[in-house]
Amino acid sequence: MAADTIHKFGFIVHCRSTKELRLALGFYKQNPAALLPEKALKQYCLNKGFIKDIFTFDKVISDKGVVCQGKAFCIFLTPDQFLEHQTYSTELVVKASKMAEAWGAEMIGLGAICAVVGARGVEVADNCTSAVTTGNSLTVYASVIQFEKIMQRLAVDPLKHKIVIIGFPGSIGLALTKILYQKGHKLVLVSRQKTAFLKKFLESLSAGSGEIEVTQDVESAIQKGRIILTATSSGQIIDQDMLLPGSVVFDIAQPKDVIYRRDARKDVLIVDAGLISLPRSTKKRYRYSGLGPNDIPSCLGETMTLTLEKRWERFSIGRELDLDKVQEIGRLSEGHGFVFDDFRTFQKPISTENFEATKKAIHKAV
Repeated sequence: MAADTIHKFGFIVHCRSTKELRLALGFYKQNPAALLPEKALKQYCLNKGFIKDIFTFDKVISDKGVVCQGKAFCIFLTPDQFLEHQTYSTELVVKASKMAEAWGAEMIGLGAICAVVGARGVEVADNCTSAVTTGNSLTVYASVIQFEKIMQRLAVDPLKHKIVIIGFPGSIGLALTKILYQKGHKLVLVSRQKTAFLKKFLESLSAGSGEIEVTQDVESAIQKGRIILTATSSGQIIDQDMLLPGSVVFDIAQPKDVIYRRDARKDVLIVDAGLISLPRSTKKRYRYSGLGPNDIPSCLGETMTLTLEKRWERFSIGRELDLDKVQEIGRLSEGHGFVFDDFRTFQKPISTENFEATKKAIHKAV
C-alpha cells in the first residue's frame, strides 16, 4: 500500500431498544413493518436479519497527523434478542464484519453486546481475515481514568468508601476488579451466581491489598457503597430512587444500566463512563449515535486507535483482558489526542449544580 493510504475500520453495533429498532427500520429501510406492534416488529427483524451501514467517519485525524476512516454497521436486533439467540446473533455479527471487510476495513470493532456473544469476540475473530477487537481494554482504561478524575473533583478519597462493581464476571467487571483491588480498594462485587470460576478468580487475587465481598443482589449492594461502577449486558437495572444520597454511578453499560428519568436527582451523579471524544485535530463535528459532537464510546475509540497505529491483531478478545494491554491502549489513544475527561450524564454535560449537590451529599454521609 502507498504510504499515504487511509486505513479503514468497521464497527459492528445493534439497536439498543425497541424504539431504536423501529426508527432504524423506518429510516434506513423505509419499511412499513416499522409500524408493527413490538412483539411482531421484533419477530420480523429476527426473521429478516437486517444489517445496514448507518454511519461513516470519513476523516478522523489524530494529533499525530495520521488519518483513518470507518463505517458503523448495525444489526437490527435488540439486546434481549442478542442474548436469547446467541448463535444466530453471532452469525449476524460475522456477516456484518464480512460486509465491513468487503468495504475495505482492516480492523473490526465490536460494540455493546456484539462484543459479548461468540465467546466475547473469539468466534468472530476466527471467522474474519481482518483483525478484531471488542474495544473493552480502552473502555476499562477510560472508566478508571474517569473514576479517578471525578473523585478528585468531588474531593473524595475512594479508599475510605466501598466500591460496588456490577456486571461481574463480564470482561470489563473482571478487569476493573483486578485494577481496583491492586490499588487497595474495598470492593463489593455483584455476581449473577456463585461459580467455580468466581472462586478461582477470587483466589487469584491474593497478591492484592484490597478487600472483597460478593453478593447476587443489586439493590442490597448499592446500599453498601456510594461509588458504583456498572457494566451489565442487560441494562435498565438501577432506578435512581435506589441510590443513597451522594452516590456516584459510573455507567459503562450499553444499553445503560441506570434508568433515565426527566426529573433526575441532583444529589447523585450518573456518569456516562467509557464515553470519550475524538482528537481535537478532527475538525469535522461528527454526531454519532445521538451523542454530543465528536463524542464516541471508548470501544470505538480503541478500534480507531488500533487502525491509526496499523495494529492488525486481536487486541481485546475473550473474558480476561490483559492489564498491560489496558495501559498500552490508553497510552496510545492519549498520544493520538483522544479526550477522556469531558464528562457527560445521559449524553449531556454534567452541570456544576449536579457536581456540587453530589459533593455536599457524599461528604455529609462520611
